[in-house]
Amino acid sequence: MPRLTLPLPDSNEMQAALAASGVVGVWTHDVWTDRLALSPPLARLLGLDPGEAGGGVPLAAVLAGTHDTDRNRVENVFHAALARGGAFEVAFRTAGGTCWLALRGRIERDAAGRPARGCGIALDRTEDCAGRDGQHTVNLMAEHAIALRALVGDLRMPALTKLLDSLMIEIGFELARHLQEAHPETHDGRRH
Repeated sequence: MPRLTLPLPDSNEMQAALAASGVVGVWTHDVWTDRLALSPPLARLLGLDPGEAGGGVPLAAVLAGTHDTDRNRVENVFHAALARGGAFEVAFRTAGGTCWLALRGRIERDAAGRPARGCGIALDRTEDCAGRDGQHTVNLMAEHAIALRALVGDLRMPALTKLLDSLMIEIGFELARHLQEAHPETHDGRRH
């Protein structure tokens, strides 16, 4: 069978393919200096000056461009990725709440095994997340319920533990409902 060979896309075709895939920018992170360099479109989405962000801004500046209720989670994901290295992804709303972004990337380690550099892409998830504010709220409720459950376990209070377990089950059902509404073709409607 003859082998089909296609020419590699040129840079314009590559840019068009990336844009069609939702890629709105790239970023690099110099861990030692705590500087993130952002491409101009990504900087603008985060409310940063593209010229300044292209030269590198602190993680705190990037976090300032995230929605108040997502900021701590995004910061925790970054710190966890720095601690373990490897691939990560975090989705969040921008400060104005009008756009959902996902930062996807990898933290590379130096020869001594310490985190040294990160790089990745930013994806526009606004269309995917339209109408998901309820799901986002339920996700936050789940995170808080899990944290409360861990705290009450240390207190050895069986009645409170039972109440939190019931709450977590109900939050799970609500999260499943939101997921079913978002993807009705993959669920059969049964409550599990």
